[in-house]
Amino acid sequence: MLEQATELTNDGSEDLFDLITHEINERDGFISFERFMELSLYHPELGYYTKNIERVGKDADFITSVSIGKCYGLILAHHFAKVLETFFNSTEKVVVVELGAENGDLALDIMGEFSMLLSKNLFERINYIIVEPFSLKRQALRARLNSEGIGNISVISDLKEENNLYGVLIGNEVLDALPFRRVRFRDKKWMELGVGINRNGNKMKLIEAERRIQNDSLISRVVDFPKDLPDGFTAEVNINFEQLLSYIHSSFVKLEGYFVDYGSSHDELMDISRSNGTVRAYSRHQHVNNVLSSPGNNDITSNVDFDWFRASAETLGFITEEPIDQYRFLTKSAEQWLLCIEKSGDQSAKNMQLINQFKMLIHPSTMGRSFKVLKFRK
Repeated sequence: MLEQATELTNDGSEDLFDLITHEINERDGFISFERFMELSLYHPELGYYTKNIERVGKDADFITSVSIGKCYGLILAHHFAKVLETFFNSTEKVVVVELGAENGDLALDIMGEFSMLLSKNLFERINYIIVEPFSLKRQALRARLNSEGIGNISVISDLKEENNLYGVLIGNEVLDALPFRRVRFRDKKWMELGVGINRNGNKMKLIEAERRIQNDSLISRVVDFPKDLPDGFTAEVNINFEQLLSYIHSSFVKLEGYFVDYGSSHDELMDISRSNGTVRAYSRHQHVNNVLSSPGNNDITSNVDFDWFRASAETLGFITEEPIDQYRFLTKSAEQWLLCIEKSGDQSAKNMQLINQFKMLIHPSTMGRSFKVLKFRK
């Protein structure tokens, strides 16, 4: 194992830092980056995504399409309504399944628009299912949704609880937050890049550490990677797509699914211009220089390998489509809604606010080009 020179420190998350360093010691001085990310983001009490903190919004760490306003959910509702109509003849109940619901805004926005778009009979045949694995977050979601008085939204811990489903699935900025491995090209072979400890007296620092790849799934993934890359080339590898997709596949009879995220083709990720990989951390809308610093306090992410996601989905029998820009997807989905506003001449403050939100969602310098929509179906 070769420890790298980049030293990253503990900046105040002592409890989680201690847990991580203890686990590194228990595992012979090395844990995978995937495991570090699991603990940093998803530890049940101390993880970034599980703590009761404000993560999303202009005064928090990052913004999402949902946090910009109701426009995103309104457009998705118009798009999904057409899709769900194709399922109503096949089953009594249809579903909208959401992964990564955060505080439930998207569920409320979509269901609120459904209640106006659809007849009472059809609306009552929809069940909106939020999948949230963490107990405290489920409790908070249920409390909020109950206070809004919409009865056909449920919050479950695991999609495996459901089967024989007909409907749609949406995952907004979910794939990039799935824990991933890191690899580094060293002396003409791929090594795993994980996390180790540097000790200086009583002080400890988390540092990058390399070792021979031992995980079979990771070995099989990198075997076809390019061999003509510069020494030190670093990449991220997610070996968990197929597991996530297998749960989805087994729960649905018929599905039209959408993951919305930023990412690249595999060839783009292997380009020498990305020799340091795409892993990054955020806090207060700013890049954090050291992704290993302050575990539990920063968001950690990387570009999604869209080609690998599609290959994983197709292995399970899903039909996939090329990812398209959010700009193209939302513009096409919003066409009827925009025409209705134009014909009505309604320039109320509410409509103008929605139009401004729409412009931000599709603008090339904000989210229109950087976010892609991956569609898959069964």
